[in-house]
Amino acid sequence: GIHTGYHSAQESDHDDVDDIENQIFIEGAYTVPDDNEQTETIERLHEQLGSAQQELQVAKSQLAASIVEVDGEVVPDDMSGSNNKRKTSTFAFILCLGVIAVSMGLAISFSNRSDTNGDETFKVVAQVLPPVLKAAQKRGILRCGVQEHDSLGFIAFNNKTNEREGFEVDLCKAVAAAALGRSYRYELVPTTGLNRFVTLAGGEIDVLIASTTHTFDRDVHELSAGMGFSFSSPYLYDGMTFNGVPEFVTCADKLSAVEDCTGILICSILGTTWHDKTKELFPSSNLVIVEDQVESIQNLIEGKCNIIQGGQYDAPEIIVRGYGYDGPYAQGKISFTKEPLAMVTRDDDPEFAAFVYKVIQVLLLAETQNVTMMTASTVSGTTEFFGVTNALTAVGNYGEVYTRHLSSISPRS
Repeated sequence: GIHTGYHSAQESDHDDVDDIENQIFIEGAYTVPDDNEQTETIERLHEQLGSAQQELQVAKSQLAASIVEVDGEVVPDDMSGSNNKRKTSTFAFILCLGVIAVSMGLAISFSNRSDTNGDETFKVVAQVLPPVLKAAQKRGILRCGVQEHDSLGFIAFNNKTNEREGFEVDLCKAVAAAALGRSYRYELVPTTGLNRFVTLAGGEIDVLIASTTHTFDRDVHELSAGMGFSFSSPYLYDGMTFNGVPEFVTCADKLSAVEDCTGILICSILGTTWHDKTKELFPSSNLVIVEDQVESIQNLIEGKCNIIQGGQYDAPEIIVRGYGYDGPYAQGKISFTKEPLAMVTRDDDPEFAAFVYKVIQVLLLAETQNVTMMTASTVSGTTEFFGVTNALTAVGNYGEVYTRHLSSISPRS
């Protein structure tokens, strides 16, 4: 479900911004109208394209003629001083018609285009939304996309406080406090590796904070959503290792799936950079496809795979044992990827992207200047912290956040 958290003496009575007047469907990366309008548009484009092609043929025929009329007399075209202008005009006319024809053909082609993932067609609803900051302030709540399942240190349910807590939860709080003030409220909206970008593109969340790696493809054109996204500065760097039954960890580090290593079975999480890399390194017959890390560890417990993917934060022995695994365990010594984890926002709102970028920068800067949660109010008027001091008041500087949630898993060197 959706977890709602807040930090306020009084509940906010702001209504959600659901009164969106316009919605358009995007199949892949191309915007098209509704079904009826689409059919009419396609028919009209076919007619116009046919007409343009006929006119193009006529213009070509005229240009092919070797004589032109000058001052009422028919003369060879190379004797006419003004003929070059006529030829230039005709060329321009043909070029214009050609561009129109190609454009119409592309429009028809694009209107029937859809991106697929396997047999599934993704349709992203691109809502005509106001800027995120304005919408969140009117709504009185910031919506953060987070990992669906608990991930120790990043997001996990605390039985004592009855709330989900963790490093990424604190990042959500920091952005919420900076955007909404000290009486901030936030929602933690569960997402998966497969739906997180579609959820963000559709406006169901304001910012994605779910251990998401910044890659060039996702920056320019993420496949599941059919569009690019904006990324903050990285808040953590990690890398994928192969972990699990020691003898097969050795096989994985050697990239071997033959002889003594033929039995290697790697749980690989769909929708992740880990999965993309693992597909390059091992045959598909050695992969067991899963949806998240919880399923990976459960498969390790049940013997369905003997290797799980992970990094220094999500696959150390303390976490795997916490899920009930009691067999032999080792972590790989080789990191096969470099993972800059960052907060993600929609590409169509550069103001909010810059705002989120500034929040993480301020948390990092505060640590270097020894500004803490307790002393944050003393720098509220300075240029470096102007406008986002509430983020520090809410969660403290980067070092405080890390110590609170991740130092027991992977101490900072």
